[in-house]
Amino acid sequence: MSLDIDKIILHSLRQGGDGQPHADTRSQTLPADEAVQGLMAELHRIYNGKGGKGFGFFADPETAVAELADGEEAHKQPSPAFRIALEQLLAEQTEFVPFSITVTQMLVKQLVEHALDEQGVLLFAKYNYVGVDYLLIALLEGKESVTVSEALELRHIQYLDIGKLNLVARIDLTEWKTQADSRRYITFSKGRIGRKLGDFFMDLLGAREGMDAKVQNKGLLQAVEAYCDSQQLEATERNDYKKQVFKYCTEQASAGEEIEIKELSAELPGDGDLDFYSFIGQEYQLEDRFPADRSTLRGLTKFVGSGGGLTLSFEQKLLNSRIFYDPQTDTLTIKGVPPNLKDQLLRQS
Repeated sequence: MSLDIDKIILHSLRQGGDGQPHADTRSQTLPADEAVQGLMAELHRIYNGKGGKGFGFFADPETAVAELADGEEAHKQPSPAFRIALEQLLAEQTEFVPFSITVTQMLVKQLVEHALDEQGVLLFAKYNYVGVDYLLIALLEGKESVTVSEALELRHIQYLDIGKLNLVARIDLTEWKTQADSRRYITFSKGRIGRKLGDFFMDLLGAREGMDAKVQNKGLLQAVEAYCDSQQLEATERNDYKKQVFKYCTEQASAGEEIEIKELSAELPGDGDLDFYSFIGQEYQLEDRFPADRSTLRGLTKFVGSGGGLTLSFEQKLLNSRIFYDPQTDTLTIKGVPPNLKDQLLRQS
């Protein structure tokens, strides 16, 4: 499967003497040589497998204004500036370089407004992968390391750390143009500083948040539990069923693919009259496809909880065999403490 680069350019963000972010821009696109192809292939792979992404769509300014709550500040209305610039690019009314410079200036303005101190190499790429057109905007951090030269001397080198991708957004141009009612053709990092990055991208792109992948995964877990109840599965059968769901979902995540409900249903056992897909129907409001959220999916095979300085995690199959819960006294009884934990407890006592 090939990745075809249409246009790609690099700019940079730095902190100026005034303590504010500033941009240095490039006047020409990069040639799609071997180094650029390798970089884009790796960025695409990493981003596809990145968890915790937000999903959104371009807001209709008139609709957004009408939906503002009473007393909500006017500056929260989405700006159509990015969408207009992108539409002009796709209509060939503007070139890729001035488009990227315009968006870079918009990005700097948003960084100031959101008090974000981000520096690095800013990448804009328009590319096609397996028949789908994308626009990717990513801020890549520069790192320093040491290498050994042919003369066996140490040399300091600068390189791009593409593994983190903390500040990145991607627009599925094909889905945007062909599926007018889609609410997920924009994806963006929500990342390490909570809502700040999500709010940043919503404002920059003039977008609204659409599908919530974590909510979709929680809905899937609820649907699996309800289906097992409807089929009156015994404990062992229930655990096996959940394991199959977990196996499919984690394999999809590892391959950088999304959970496809019809495909999942086809791999699961079920009676001829009511398979898993038919059971879900409209009640659970699940999308036909959505990304896997690994932390949520753990709930298929494990009980996990923490609070008050206590963290517990154990496989569901152990309940009522080695681990017993008494709701009257709110007590867990564990038979067969793990050896490494037992050793620590004995030493402490």
